[in-house]
Amino acid sequence: MKRIFFLLLVIVSIQAISQSELKDFTANFEVTYRLEYISDSTNLDKKSTEDFYLFVGEHTSKFISVNKRIGDSITKKMVENFNGSINLSNKNIPKTKFSEVIYKNYHTNQLFFVGRIGSDKFLYEEDIQPYTWDIKQKKKVINNFKVQKAITKFGGREYTAWFTEEIPIPQGPYKFDGLPGLIVEIEDSESHYSYQLISFKDLDKGKKIEYLNTNDGYVKTTKHDFYNSKKDYYSDYFKRLNQKGFSFGLSSKEKRKVQQKFDKRNNPIELE
Repeated sequence: MKRIFFLLLVIVSIQAISQSELKDFTANFEVTYRLEYISDSTNLDKKSTEDFYLFVGEHTSKFISVNKRIGDSITKKMVENFNGSINLSNKNIPKTKFSEVIYKNYHTNQLFFVGRIGSDKFLYEEDIQPYTWDIKQKKKVINNFKVQKAITKFGGREYTAWFTEEIPIPQGPYKFDGLPGLIVEIEDSESHYSYQLISFKDLDKGKKIEYLNTNDGYVKTTKHDFYNSKKDYYSDYFKRLNQKGFSFGLSSKEKRKVQQKFDKRNNPIELE
């Protein structure tokens, strides 16, 4: 069953990459964050982790799962060397629970969110809105950085952030930004989502990073409609696959197990 889902993933990735004409931007900084999160609100004792890159250019940034970026690179090479067959034994493609990518363009004050539902690619756009940060006087040291406390509300959650003016970049993980220094740590009040800085690189020579091609066959949508569509799709996963023409010949028991996994992904970072 895992081989079948891997084949579907590779086919979808091949379609996405082969149709894409990616633009590049030069990143001056590479920041790596580790996310500790709870995906199932009915099981608060089970936490998962995944690492993310934040690439920061002069007027542009990109936030992407480390595993997704590695997987995209491997799949791109598979496409370039495609000879009519796919090696399903390729175990080098890492797994990710986060296919979403966030781009920011500070020239135009736009945020672009790219996500996938099944084989369809979705794109929604938001204006970059300033966060209402309540900067506190409390300070401490995290990972050898002198940091200061700040509080904000976002997506139906309250967050406490710790930022450092030692790195005067007003950026952070996910969509967070706007503080007078890089966010070193940020966590919501219930500890469902917690990002920790694990590395920071000043790229002296710059690094070419793929940017967004908005004409790359995306379904244009809104944040509200994207999350509703995603919820509807995975609420009856195999029904949606059948509508797309996919049939895996799984038993009812196997289908229930897969569906239960999707049902446990009920705690998105943005609740509203």
